[in-house]
Amino acid sequence: MPSKHGKAESEGDSNKEDTKKRERSHPRESMTARRLGLIAIIIAVLALIIAFIIPGPAPAGSIMAQHSVGGPVTIASTCTHYPGAEVSISAPAAGTIVVSATVGVGVNHTAGISDEARIVIATSATECTITDHTAFMSIPFSLPTDPFHYTTVPLLRPFSVNGPGTVTFYVNGVMALGADSGDRFDSASLVAVYYPR
Repeated sequence: MPSKHGKAESEGDSNKEDTKKRERSHPRESMTARRLGLIAIIIAVLALIIAFIIPGPAPAGSIMAQHSVGGPVTIASTCTHYPGAEVSISAPAAGTIVVSATVGVGVNHTAGISDEARIVIATSATECTITDHTAFMSIPFSLPTDPFHYTTVPLLRPFSVNGPGTVTFYVNGVMALGADSGDRFDSASLVAVYYPR
């Protein structure tokens, strides 16, 4: 009488033989299954390699651009752009660009005459429209004559952007009162920062 273990061993052996018989009787099915398994493994490995080699989209965040310029340029009684005092930034999507600037301004002041300079950041080299972001530099007529009256003017202005694109911002100014050839831009430093929505 065979033992329980002997019976289990003979059943295991018969299962192995059945599998071998099936493989021999259907060799194409067995080979196709192996090939499909191998293809699945290759695709999985390629997917992992591609995931590590090719980066995904850049994470949303801020982008910064800056530029500075120096040297005297006369500020006229009409809107005057300070050549070179501009900064361009590429927005990847809709958002807000905040532009800050410090602008060195020199005024040739004469006693008895009021001087007023208006300094702006704009999206055009010909725009000097007064807004809530316009900086004013005033020298009252009562001050003594000073051909070298210098001031550093701070500016800060946000601009909405509706989609991707490059935008350029300009420092412009106008002498609204007391204009003469001694009134000038002396320097400008601009920083533009894009913030996504």
